[in-house]
Amino acid sequence: MGLEEKRKSGIKIVLLCFILLIIILVVWGLIGGSVARDIGTTCDMGIGDSLCWTWHKNLVGQIAEEINEYIN
Repeated sequence: MGLEEKRKSGIKIVLLCFILLIIILVVWGLIGGSVARDIGTTCDMGIGDSLCWTWHKNLVGQIAEEINEYIN
């Protein structure tokens, strides 16, 4: 295998890894967007209402969690 073929093969691998990373980020953002739509959850980092990569329970979510623990 020549140097040019190795270079093309390396570029294809890097491009494939980049595309896979983008797909993973989009899927995680969609999952986070659906989680962040709940009343007790706030999106920390995301784009609009559909993509959210990090989220946390807000005050309403924490109160609801405490009530659920008390009931169960």
